[in-house]
Amino acid sequence: MPSAAAGRFVVGRRWAALASCVALLATACSGGTTADDAEIAAQIEPEIEAFLETVDTYGQVRAVLVYHDGEPVLERYTGATPEDYWDLQSVTKSVLATLIGIAIERGQIESVDQTLGDLLPSYAADLTPEVAAITLREALTHTADFRADDARGEPYWESPDWIRGILAHRADDGPGDGSFTYSNEGGHLLSAILVEATGQPVLQYARENLFEPLGIPSEPALEIVIESVDRVPDPADVTAYNEADFAWPVDPQGYHEGAGGLKLRPQDLAALGLLYLDGGRWAGEQIVPESWIREATTAHIEQTGLGFGYGYMWGTTEADGDPAYFARGYGGQLVEVIPERGLVVVVATEIDFLDPLAHNKAVTTEALALMVDQAIAPHVPRSG
Repeated sequence: MPSAAAGRFVVGRRWAALASCVALLATACSGGTTADDAEIAAQIEPEIEAFLETVDTYGQVRAVLVYHDGEPVLERYTGATPEDYWDLQSVTKSVLATLIGIAIERGQIESVDQTLGDLLPSYAADLTPEVAAITLREALTHTADFRADDARGEPYWESPDWIRGILAHRADDGPGDGSFTYSNEGGHLLSAILVEATGQPVLQYARENLFEPLGIPSEPALEIVIESVDRVPDPADVTAYNEADFAWPVDPQGYHEGAGGLKLRPQDLAALGLLYLDGGRWAGEQIVPESWIREATTAHIEQTGLGFGYGYMWGTTEADGDPAYFARGYGGQLVEVIPERGLVVVVATEIDFLDPLAHNKAVTTEALALMVDQAIAPHVPRSG
């Protein structure tokens, strides 16, 4: 699922074709695993390698992490170290949704049934009655009819005020049918909603309530506006972003990008997956309400023909016949959780939008989901 960053950097989208022959990934199995986990690692390692030889034609996958019952089973890096940071793309949306859940638990947001009229008082003058009536739940499930990135007209990320542009697009488009329309506009709106509700920048709120409790380092942080004209980003901005470690770009009003752009390490993504696997608990502390974890990873809308449902910025699917849920980002970013197997899988993939072949090199999230379904999950027994 392309993020706002993906949409800004290219015109149109093409999925990478399946092919063969990539450099083999270097193996770094963690010590201290149980005999069972060592057996799992021995079984899944060659299958992951064979799968990536087919779907990662250009060798862009930088990390594959597999955790079973909270313990690392396989940690594999190629062309990277565990301390390297990667663009999460649309996994950023899942992080924002997690912060929304925390804000609801703290009473800073009443519920997912609150409307934009309640949640965006600073933009009251920009809200038509129809747009003002849109609920947070609709924004979280992509059923609010916000414009998709491939729509005609000026993209919201080239507006002088991104939030105002998003609201204007929705007003111009008029009533929708409430069906699933994947929209980065709706994703970015969550950032403004969170700031209005908490009175804090998103990064500050994330540090205090999510990153620091999970041990995710976020300083220093690159917080820049990535300028774009005619859907072409400023090369200097992109270079600065690519060279940074932790980064979370902002829009011209200082709202951190809600649809994409957050950079984390693979191990940080694993922490997010393990947090969800344990019902929002970390080291015995309830970081995210268990009720939110359950609601966010429950399908509120089914996507007929696409093979997945959708919760609150998390998708739902099956892996080897068991329920699973995922956060995915364009170009090969993945956090997938299979609760009945105690399984968390993370994939981080390099994507450089200054590379004219970036789109061709992109690894599809569909291919990675198949890798979990066919090459990993079948070798992991059900917990309990």
